[in-house]
Amino acid sequence: MSSLFRSMAALLRRLDAALVSPGPGGRLLTLQTLLVLLFGLRLATRDWTLIAHRPAELTEHLWLLGWLPGPMPAPVLTALQVAGLAGVALVLTRRAPRAGFALAWGALLVLAGLWGASGKFTHNDLLGLTVAFPLLFARMPDDPGDRFGDPHEPSAEDRDPAWGWPPRAALGVLGTVYFLTGAQKLANGGADWVLGDSMAWILRQGTSPFGPWLTHLVADAPVLPNLLAGGALALELSAPLWLAWRPARLPFAAAVTLMHCSIWAFLGLDYSAWALTAWAVALATGVPARWSATRGRPGAARRTSVERRPTARSGFSGTGIAGAGRPGEAT
Repeated sequence: MSSLFRSMAALLRRLDAALVSPGPGGRLLTLQTLLVLLFGLRLATRDWTLIAHRPAELTEHLWLLGWLPGPMPAPVLTALQVAGLAGVALVLTRRAPRAGFALAWGALLVLAGLWGASGKFTHNDLLGLTVAFPLLFARMPDDPGDRFGDPHEPSAEDRDPAWGWPPRAALGVLGTVYFLTGAQKLANGGADWVLGDSMAWILRQGTSPFGPWLTHLVADAPVLPNLLAGGALALELSAPLWLAWRPARLPFAAAVTLMHCSIWAFLGLDYSAWALTAWAVALATGVPARWSATRGRPGAARRTSVERRPTARSGFSGTGIAGAGRPGEAT
C-alpha cells in the first residue's frame, strides 16, 4: 500500500510540474485573442433586448445572477452588450487586454445567464465562459509581436511560468467539461444510452433544418443510432486523452466539430460556440511554435541567422545563448 501511495505522490508531483512549467507568451496571447473573438461574435449576433420582453418571473431569483435587482430593461441590456464589445476592442488593440477580457467575459456571462433563464434555456455559451475563466487571472506578455514565439530564441523573456499555466488550465477545463458530459450520459442512461433506443427516440423528437425525413431515416436505420450514440460518448469520455497529446488536439477539434454539426443537422440545435471554443484552444496549444514563428514574425528567421554569426568584438558564436536549443515543453 505504501508503494502505491508513493507512486501516486510521484505522479501528482510530475503533473504539478508539468502544469506550472514555463510556457511561451505567444501561446497565451493567441488563446486570449481567439476566445475574445468568440465573445465578440456571441455578443454582436444576438438581440439581447428580447430578454426585456419576457415575463419578469423568468428573470428573477437567478442562481448565479441572484444579486440583480429585478428585470433588466432594454437600455441596460444594450449597454451591457456595448460594454462587452468595448472590452473585445480593448483586447484586440492591446490597449488594456486584461481589463478588456474581463469586461467582455462578464458582459457575456450576465447576458447569457439572463437569456438562458428566461424561457430560452441553452448552455451554448457555457463552455467558452468556463474555458476562459482561468485567463481572468493570467498575466499577459507585454509584447504583442511575440504572439507566436520564436523557437530559435529561448531567452528568459520568451518563456515564463505565468504564461505556461493558463493555456494548460484551459486544456484541462475543456477536457473535463467534455468528459463530464459523457459521464452524465452514462450516469443517467447507463449502457442503454448506446445499446438501447435512446438515440433513436431523441432523433424522432428533433427538428432538423432539412426536414423530418432525415431524422426518421436515421432513427429507423438499424444500428446507425447506436453508432452515433457510441461515437459521441467515446469522444466525450476520451477528451482528456486527446487533449493531453499535442498532435491530437487539432483532430479533436475537428471531431467535436463533426459531432456538433451532426447535432445541428439531426436535431436543429446550434452548438457552434462549443466547436469554436475547442478550435480556439486547439489552435493556441496544438500548433508547434516552429510552424507559426515565421508566419507571425517574418523577420525572425533572418534576424536569428544574423545573431548566430560570430562577432569580432565579442568572439561569441552561435553556440552561445542565441544559438542554444529550445528546452522541451511539457504540453
